[in-house]
Amino acid sequence: MQTHTTRVLAVDIGTSSVRAMVYDATGAIHARAQIAYSTIRPAQYLEEQDPDLVRAEVYRAIAQCLQQDGAKPGEIEAISFSSQMYGVIALDHAHRPLTRNILWSDGRSEPQAEAMKKSLGARWLYPDTGCPMNSIFPFAKLLWLKCEQPELFRAAARFVSIKEYVTFPLIGEWSIDYSMASSTGLLDIHAHRWSTKALDYLGLLSERLPSPVSGTQRFSLQAGSPLAGLGLPEDVAVFLGGGDGPLANLGAGASLPGTVNIDLGTSGAARCLAERPTVDDAASLWCFCLTEELWASGGIVTNVGNAYQWFAGKVLGTAGIAERDAYAIMDRTAAEIAPGCDGLYFLPYLRKARSPYWDGRLKGTMYGLTADHSAAHMARAMLEAVAFDLRTIVGVMRKKLTLAEHVVLTGGLARSPIIPQLLADVLDAEIRVPADGEGSIAGAAILALNGLGAIPALSFIGEARTAKTYRPDAANRERYHAVYAGYTRLVDQLRGINLNERNVL
Repeated sequence: MQTHTTRVLAVDIGTSSVRAMVYDATGAIHARAQIAYSTIRPAQYLEEQDPDLVRAEVYRAIAQCLQQDGAKPGEIEAISFSSQMYGVIALDHAHRPLTRNILWSDGRSEPQAEAMKKSLGARWLYPDTGCPMNSIFPFAKLLWLKCEQPELFRAAARFVSIKEYVTFPLIGEWSIDYSMASSTGLLDIHAHRWSTKALDYLGLLSERLPSPVSGTQRFSLQAGSPLAGLGLPEDVAVFLGGGDGPLANLGAGASLPGTVNIDLGTSGAARCLAERPTVDDAASLWCFCLTEELWASGGIVTNVGNAYQWFAGKVLGTAGIAERDAYAIMDRTAAEIAPGCDGLYFLPYLRKARSPYWDGRLKGTMYGLTADHSAAHMARAMLEAVAFDLRTIVGVMRKKLTLAEHVVLTGGLARSPIIPQLLADVLDAEIRVPADGEGSIAGAAILALNGLGAIPALSFIGEARTAKTYRPDAANRERYHAVYAGYTRLVDQLRGINLNERNVL
């Protein structure tokens, strides 16, 4: 039954922090908590997190949220989860980690991914799984484990993401929602089950993976779970929710098929929902299941907020500052320079290049640098490069899907004083920034409310609120059209360079 007062607890397990919020069916937030944690970088291109630490912080954030005055834990009817995607953890038979959580940004499996491209072709699994062959996906990470740590691979009882590691003690089952399962590169996105072709190649039985289910499938909270004693009702439901990418569309008010959501935070993505699985001839985009009837299609750019922090710390000399402060410094610096950066290009591939190129040969590159350029030029060139890659991704999407004329922008960088207008000019599209600024965690709340029957569709009750709308500036649009053409030519040329570096993954 539809009701405005139904309350749910939404939890977002991010890369840099966990957030917990209490929502009602109108999208109003009644309580919130956030706890940060760190990433471990043991070597170049290796990025990991301690799964026990993250899990403990998730439970602690939930407890802190429920202690807020407006939380009213006894009235919460469901818990739902959003999570960082593309990670994998090996577990032993006692459900203890044999590895850390190998993150989305980890590039150690690049040699395995590239070898598979050469031997089997870039599209070998892509039409079935919707995932290009790349080191971001757990398929390649598992192949790395099998090749580089075969004893550990054989000894592992199960391979899971951080979300299942968090939810197993709550529901007592190893289950994974469709979108998280899709992001492994192992799910048949047409049949909503593990791909036999992928599993056979890895020599992996499906019993060593969680069972794929809809994110709106209802589970019960186990008695004696880590959330016992927090005042939640005994019959509170648990929904697995989804991955942070597809859920961001729901939370941003971009739930109608063809409405593009660009989400910019530590990393970035452009995606839209579709009523059918969608792949492209060049394997540029990924496609994930969200529900039995909806799929999410788009691309990911890995060098966004993390590149912001790198530039602010390593180039501008402000190492150790908070992420939000790094954004503010970059915005102020970049705002000093006119569009086009006086001929300076910055390819921002400090971490592995994902969409739209999926090419590990691309590295961070400054091109056109002269004595007349300053750090401010470099800062703006980095932001423009992110916009150019997003333009390419949206262009591929437009060839396969019918897209809305506007784009919904969410994430930490949506609050930037220059990025929304920059995207409007580069994409030649109207950019709408939602009033509340939340994405994936709101999407987790929406899936729970829909699973409870409190809302009829995958959106909050009432109109989506837009804080501000940005439209293309005619002069800047024309300027960026020319600069973008130069950027794509530069990328194409650099992809042909191979310096035979011994330690390049």
